[in-house]
Amino acid sequence: MKSKKGVISVQFNWVFILIAGVLILLFFGSLVLKMRGASDISIAETIMTNMQTIMTGAEVSVRTINPIEIPNTEIRFSCNSMSVGKLSKTITKNKIVFSPTVIRGRKLLAWALDWNSPYHVTNFLYLTTPNIKYVFVKPTGGDANRLYDLLPEEINKIIIDDISGITNTGNYFRFVFFNDVPEVPSAFISVPNKDVSAINVDISSNKITFYKKKGNIFDPVDDSTYLGEPMLLGALFSQDIDDYNCNLKKAFNKLNIVTQVYKKRTEALGDMDLYVGSSCNTYYDTGLFSYIITESSKGNNANTNGIEEKIREIQRYNKNLQKQSCPTLY
Repeated sequence: MKSKKGVISVQFNWVFILIAGVLILLFFGSLVLKMRGASDISIAETIMTNMQTIMTGAEVSVRTINPIEIPNTEIRFSCNSMSVGKLSKTITKNKIVFSPTVIRGRKLLAWALDWNSPYHVTNFLYLTTPNIKYVFVKPTGGDANRLYDLLPEEINKIIIDDISGITNTGNYFRFVFFNDVPEVPSAFISVPNKDVSAINVDISSNKITFYKKKGNIFDPVDDSTYLGEPMLLGALFSQDIDDYNCNLKKAFNKLNIVTQVYKKRTEALGDMDLYVGSSCNTYYDTGLFSYIITESSKGNNANTNGIEEKIREIQRYNKNLQKQSCPTLY
């Protein structure tokens, strides 16, 4: 009996030790996970704060490329938000950022251009990484060369005459065509569809068509529009048409607001007794601004060709006002 009691006592002690050990391991395991989670949140908050500072600085430094070392983590962007892990922050309506959905790697390239139509409206910020290669396929005209030359040398870009000879270098590829979309090059047929995309630009109608790779063809997704080369470059840097259209809507909303200010200014100049009946008053035409206000409220359905025509007219009026020493429209 004593022997059986001793065996039972030893077994109970081992069971107790095992249970206690498991509880201790669970306690310290949960503690480590909590500490790790808190550390991840702290790192994410630091990255987000730094990114906001970087984006603000880059947006102000117009036409200057900013190569920025970043932590080797995944930063996600959409038109209205930026996120690292589970932490997310809003991108305001006043900030227009054209970017791929995911930024990975150690280096971020930030670049900004001013958008004038014809008066200054806002600055566009573009984000990319060296892992994304932009391939301009030259048409008969000089449109590809002009856009290619606009991009800083630090951006991973090439310009070619014939797409068939291009080789796969392991990058994410964005092709830029001009009124002629060929089949997917043979070297890219086996590449995952998500790693290859394209846009086609119709300069004559200000139309952009977004394409996704589908086997050996570029499959059209949808069309959009653009107003000026800075906005066209926004389509180049955008991951997809949804993000592009969202930023386009924000840009046109800003154009609408700024144009209303210039319209009121023009009305005031036209009503001033000093200029009524003078040659100056001839050029204080608010109808030009009214047209831009109406069309810009339509977002990606705006008649951008019509807006461009009014912009050229405003520019012409402005030059004439300058020649006659009159207050200018902008």
